[in-house]
Amino acid sequence: MSRSTKALRLAILSLSLLLTGVWLAPQSHASGDHGKSHGGQDEHEEEKGPNGGRLLEEGDLAVELLIYESGVQPEFRAWITHDGKSLDNARLSVELERLGGKVDQIPFSWASSTGYYRGEGIVGEPHSFEVTVSVFHNGERTKWQYESHEGRVQITEQMAEKAGIKTAVAGPGTITESVTLYGKTAIDHRSISHVRARYPGTVVTIEKALGDLVEKGEKLATIESNDSLQTYPLIAPISGQIIDKQTSRGEFSGERVLFTIANYNQLWAELQVFPTRRGQINRGQKVSIIAGNRTFDSTITSLAPGGNGQPFAIARAAIENPNDLWTTDLMVQGQVVTNEKPAPLVVENRALQPFRDWTVVFIQVGETYEIRPLKLGRSDGRVTEVLSGLNVGDRYVTENSYLIKADIEKSGAAHSH
Repeated sequence: MSRSTKALRLAILSLSLLLTGVWLAPQSHASGDHGKSHGGQDEHEEEKGPNGGRLLEEGDLAVELLIYESGVQPEFRAWITHDGKSLDNARLSVELERLGGKVDQIPFSWASSTGYYRGEGIVGEPHSFEVTVSVFHNGERTKWQYESHEGRVQITEQMAEKAGIKTAVAGPGTITESVTLYGKTAIDHRSISHVRARYPGTVVTIEKALGDLVEKGEKLATIESNDSLQTYPLIAPISGQIIDKQTSRGEFSGERVLFTIANYNQLWAELQVFPTRRGQINRGQKVSIIAGNRTFDSTITSLAPGGNGQPFAIARAAIENPNDLWTTDLMVQGQVVTNEKPAPLVVENRALQPFRDWTVVFIQVGETYEIRPLKLGRSDGRVTEVLSGLNVGDRYVTENSYLIKADIEKSGAAHSH
């Protein structure tokens, strides 16, 4: 899809959403807890503590909670006070419930050298969750709950369908390594028949014309033998199309070719294999034959010298052609599979989007869509291995994910890093 077409679709979608009053509602209630690295605000500005974190208060007890990531991997830091005085003997825990139900439990420990409580472990991206903060002090438990969302939008099922948003379930796959060869299509020489008169004589009748389709056993002409003066039928030895005719009624047949019949139900792709590629190409390898928007999956069945002093070998693969969609002498390329390696988790390449300094996909849970920054591995141009950031079974957007990305960026639901 061209850039202009994408822009037009986005404009149409935006207009329809405004008219129906159902905008792609971004859940951008940013906690503002990310220190120097995250910005953004809640719809209702939360109160900040002296260290720039979110301030939670209950009576005389106060907790300032911050996700700090300046020069370090993202981690929680917290300051707890009671009646304005710093506490170093409280017990603090944070529970993060992510989209999809995964819950991260973050325990904290007091660090006397720094004067704050430090959360154990890295706070994984995206920093988008339902947060529960619990403090135990003097035998009492105080709890706060709030939303901290980023990179998230709500889209109804009907609107997603209108926008052409499609999804797939993430799972294992195969990374395919391949090389590209070039060549052209050709007829299988076993599918050509040159028809001569068995007994030379006069051509009495002609039953078929140039271009006619014939079945094996059909009569092409009638010949009167010069020796016996008996007539006999000239029969098509194969099914196919008459591509050459070299006789007319009343002519002497002689021993020349009278009809040439070709069957195009199967063609060959003849691919050139130069010496630099010869060690990678073998009989039995899978190959996709491509010509424009046509593709046929086949197998290399023969590999032979090019002949006539040509500096390359010829790899041949059959193309089934029952509907005559392929023609001879058509320039083609062949993607030859040289290696196939299983991967525990892959995503389709068309699902990948640049977002901030990440590559992401958008997962779907019900009518909610959210970014998932990925660490990627091998790719074959069709699918890419996912090393982290996504789980087997996650449903992710494969088509028109750029619409979701555009709405998140426009709405401010994405924090700046």
